[in-house]
Amino acid sequence: MRNTTWIGCALMLACTATQSSTTAHSVRSDNPIHSALDRAVDQAAQGYFRNSCHVGLSVVVREGGSSYFYNYGSTSRSKPQLPTEHSIYELASVTKTFTATLAAQAVSEKRLDLDSDFQAYLPDRYTNLTWQGKPITLLTLLTHRSGMPRDIPDTDAIFAENNPATRPSHMLALFQGFGRDQFLSALHDVKLRSEPSTKEAYSNAGFLVIGLGLEQVYGKPFETLVRERITQPLGMTSTGFAVTAVDRAKLVSGYDRVGRSMPYHPQNAGAAWGLYASPQDMANYLRLQLDTRDPAIRVSHQPLVGAAGDGEAMAWYLGQDNGQPMIWHGGGSFGMSSQMVLYPRQHQGFVLLANDTCEGTESALKGIAQSIHRQIDSIAPSP
Repeated sequence: MRNTTWIGCALMLACTATQSSTTAHSVRSDNPIHSALDRAVDQAAQGYFRNSCHVGLSVVVREGGSSYFYNYGSTSRSKPQLPTEHSIYELASVTKTFTATLAAQAVSEKRLDLDSDFQAYLPDRYTNLTWQGKPITLLTLLTHRSGMPRDIPDTDAIFAENNPATRPSHMLALFQGFGRDQFLSALHDVKLRSEPSTKEAYSNAGFLVIGLGLEQVYGKPFETLVRERITQPLGMTSTGFAVTAVDRAKLVSGYDRVGRSMPYHPQNAGAAWGLYASPQDMANYLRLQLDTRDPAIRVSHQPLVGAAGDGEAMAWYLGQDNGQPMIWHGGGSFGMSSQMVLYPRQHQGFVLLANDTCEGTESALKGIAQSIHRQIDSIAPSP
């Protein structure tokens, strides 16, 4: 679903529309605005771009067994170039849902157990990963209740500065040269911050530990597992932990909340926030996550904490939208934001990718998905 006729305007954020739109002013887009779905997407997207901090946006809608693609704004502030379904974004913490999917497969295959001492799945003994004899488990790692620090090496001081301008450079310097071997060594020195299962504290390090466990039980590098068990079977040819030379030109530029160009995430972001992907690839991933016939998908969406209406599953957050079950996960890197929202009862899903980290972008992306869902859910038949 594309319209290659662009709206002519000086840059990408505010210009007079030359096509039918829900607002008097419009950002450039390939949305043809023909169907009810088109109009619902456009109304939500135009509202999003009323904040001039935003740069570009790609929206994927999975509805009625088909995928629809919409692109707005620009891949760069330096030149007006509309994103496409082949543009490549950082997924940031949406990566954690891939890690959780692999973990769910391992649980379904009885290679991992949700409640066992996770030390048993690691390549060395880490007796320090306990609290008064109570160990971390896959369940506590997946729900950020393991007591693990946010990052290894520790980024607490960087986040305590609360300075978005310096955070990327400080984190990149901290992570420079810190690969798998360094992580394994540093893991011996970790002290849990709280008793496992008692307190929720967001942890990238916990998902890197899950990645280590998956490597151990399958005998393959984590990147290989993602490729062989998720991206390759789904035909996700532009998804990976590094961008190939061929795909480099498709990589969008990311920006912070004041429009500064931002670096991409460090190479060791891995199982926590290290994937790149295109909207086209994420449409295929949406199809997988909405396939309730897949035993691993059913496992990964079951509540581990709380209940289906308000709880947490394997990385996923569980809630309701107008009384309907909703599953979601967002992410943010130095210069990009992402959101994935599922409505399993309607077999409907959304992926939203943006190349900015403006204040509130993640929640705004979720709001776009909810707005589109509510509009098209009230219309029968669906487009």
